[in-house]
Amino acid sequence: MAKREKPRTATVDGVDVILLTPGQHAGLESARRQLGGAQAHVARLRLDLRRSQELLGEVERVLAHLPVGQVEPAGGPLAEGRGIADLLADIRALLPHTPAPEKRP
Repeated sequence: MAKREKPRTATVDGVDVILLTPGQHAGLESARRQLGGAQAHVARLRLDLRRSQELLGEVERVLAHLPVGQVEPAGGPLAEGRGIADLLADIRALLPHTPAPEKRP
């Protein structure tokens, strides 16, 4: 097993710097790219979570306004692979159609 090289240090214009070998620099760049990928993945997960929370809030608002007589048909089990957006569409389909207010010029 190869012995790890100790990083060399130097002072340039009064600032301490670390001098890396090409191998150390490549390893550092690889770690930086991996970190960037992980940060992007976490950002996507947070966005998905925020969207899911917004959809869940909308589902709760729709369910709160669902007439009592229509609660039973809407309470059936969801098929596999169906999510909150599908549930929301099913619930909206059960609601009586309310015409949109007329737009004034």
